[in-house]
Amino acid sequence: TRQRHDSMSLYPNITSIYSPDREACLVLNKTKILINLYEGIPETLLLNVIAWFFLILLFTLLRQQAWDYGRLALVNSHGENKRWTQLFYAHGNVPGGGSGASETSDTLNSLSMDRGFFSWIVATFRLTKEQILTHSGPDAVHYLSFQRHLMLVMGIMTTISIGIILPINFSGNLNGDKNSFGHTTLSNLSPDSPAMWAHVLFAIAYVPMVMLIMRRASGRNAFKTAPTRTIMATNISQGDCSKTIVRTYLQQLFPDVSIEDIQLAYNISSLIKAAEEYERTVDARIFCEAHRTRDPILAQPSFFNCAKVDALEYYKEVEARLAGEVARLRASALNEPLGIAFVTLNSAHEAQHVLLHFKPGTYREWNLSFAPAPSDIFWENLSIDSAQWYCKWTTVNFALFLFLFFLTTPVIIVNQLDTLALTKNTTTQISKISPLISEFLPTLLLWSLSALMPVIVAYSDTWLSHWTRSRQNYLIMTKTFGYLLFMILILPSLGLTSAQALLQWTIESNETYRWDCIFLPDKGAFFVNYIITAAFIGTALELIRFPDLICYIWKLATAKSRAETPYIRKSILITFPFGIHYAWMVMVFTTSTVYSLACPLIMPFAMVYITLKHFVDKHNLFFSFAPSNMISQGSGGKIHSTAVTMTKFSVVLLLAIMAALAMVRTGKIELRGVVLLLALCLTLAMFAFMSPIKRCTTKPLRIVETDGPSPIYVADVLINRRMVSDSPSHLSYGSDTTMNIAMDDAGMSVTA
Repeated sequence: TRQRHDSMSLYPNITSIYSPDREACLVLNKTKILINLYEGIPETLLLNVIAWFFLILLFTLLRQQAWDYGRLALVNSHGENKRWTQLFYAHGNVPGGGSGASETSDTLNSLSMDRGFFSWIVATFRLTKEQILTHSGPDAVHYLSFQRHLMLVMGIMTTISIGIILPINFSGNLNGDKNSFGHTTLSNLSPDSPAMWAHVLFAIAYVPMVMLIMRRASGRNAFKTAPTRTIMATNISQGDCSKTIVRTYLQQLFPDVSIEDIQLAYNISSLIKAAEEYERTVDARIFCEAHRTRDPILAQPSFFNCAKVDALEYYKEVEARLAGEVARLRASALNEPLGIAFVTLNSAHEAQHVLLHFKPGTYREWNLSFAPAPSDIFWENLSIDSAQWYCKWTTVNFALFLFLFFLTTPVIIVNQLDTLALTKNTTTQISKISPLISEFLPTLLLWSLSALMPVIVAYSDTWLSHWTRSRQNYLIMTKTFGYLLFMILILPSLGLTSAQALLQWTIESNETYRWDCIFLPDKGAFFVNYIITAAFIGTALELIRFPDLICYIWKLATAKSRAETPYIRKSILITFPFGIHYAWMVMVFTTSTVYSLACPLIMPFAMVYITLKHFVDKHNLFFSFAPSNMISQGSGGKIHSTAVTMTKFSVVLLLAIMAALAMVRTGKIELRGVVLLLALCLTLAMFAFMSPIKRCTTKPLRIVETDGPSPIYVADVLINRRMVSDSPSHLSYGSDTTMNIAMDDAGMSVTA
């Protein structure tokens, strides 16, 4: 085998392309345990459908147990008799969420429909755009709009792939028979066949189709409005951290501008932790008081000590201690301004005027920008200075790069399984299970590890301490998509297992690259199996949300008493991770688009994926996650418009791989390859300089006047909320609060 590769020319002959050394590329001639057809695709599909059915049944059973109280379970803070399934799978919004208004009658009607065993399916289908906007926020509307446009694109591609490309590929006779998967792929056609021009024309036609359809998604305009009249000023020196100085300086520069309010940011990282513990204790104390007469509650103060005490007395004692600590930390925080000010002007046009004409002077090098919504700000992260942030950024991204470069891609683990099967000393037992391992488990492993990468990126970006949630979501999306694109599609398509292998091949000039390892029929089947796994098992697991469930069970297990259940019930209500899901979805779309012509059987399963994904996300956005309103600010909606832009990578990679295959298979540069290269260059130039999608992201902000008072730019923990209360606290979303509280220069709370 080694001698064969050393004697290969740069472009292998046609025979080597159609008959590669399968051991050299770690592809086995396996014995199938179910159906000896199509490289294990039927058995992978069967196993996935069975697993999907049982997962949906499991979710339905859990949800049915939860639905005795409906999705309004969180409204009843004294629901002590709820089972854990009722607390996790039947929760929804709470007072204070979304726009702060009560649920509409249409929303409540949709909830009343969801009472039967499988009625949640019908209820999800019947959800309207208005209901989702009211309950889940505008981010959910833009996200679902993106999915619907993606479904249209993939539906057209599926029709072309199955109705036109598949019969053309099947008409060849170079790769197997009608029972062989390779017979359906591009490798079944002769490189000189005129039918190959159909692939060229459709690859080029996909470029304007994707561009014109996706640019109509509502998310492309998501961040073109700036509905705020508040300016965020940063880089203020400690000597200037006073409302009086900020007001005087801006009035001197812009005498015609009316300033309504000025708020300073403070170092509250320690205060927030203490306030959260205090809120947990208050809710637990209220719970104990509500059940004092009929059902006394015991608390276990220490996890490592089984001794129990009266819960009410314990929480009263802890509450008194934490109240003093919170007051002390609040007073200390108000003496530590961070050099950040929020200046609210009379109108949004005045705010835009200040931003356009403000130029940092020699004395005050302030930076001005539109302020994000208060609910979008991580107030505890504002204390992270630039030097500290860039140090964290360098460390995190270097670690992620090492993980990608040296440790693994999912394919390297899959190939280790195949290497084990190639070992001559393989036992009979391993030989018996190797077909299942080689066909189903590798794709399940590929999906699992591709799902792990976004989690790693998300946690690392959380440690980076971004100032806004929208910025964090945006960076998670772009970084995750880049890593997944590299490790799931590009490297496996090159026949490599890691970036380290790519570097070694680049620097070792004496090593001839094995071009016969590019696009083996088995490799196309591997991606088909991956899409099948993502479509069935992947979407079903997104419904059950095992990671969130494990986290929730852990919180219940480590609670000091059942009186802490109301607080835990609120803590599990998080916003939908748009960044991660955009990256996953666009990655699957890119993979299916790249292989849609060379391996047309991938498209029906990709269509199943996007359909099930749309249904699952629609359900989760409405029933499982808190409302999200990143779109309310100019920078917040960037995640939606960038997701639309990312879809263009699919057609760029499609043209690139089709051009490469055209030249590699013929061993020379011929007309078809030249046409594809020219189309690729024109596409890149169009996307870089005159893309309609790009133009949509460079238009100036459109100012929108907002109704009602401007949101208060004060962190919740700095507002003197109840220190003693007879009712449990509710979740607040910052910008939606109706409390009109501010801080004066001395740090005392005053009513505005």
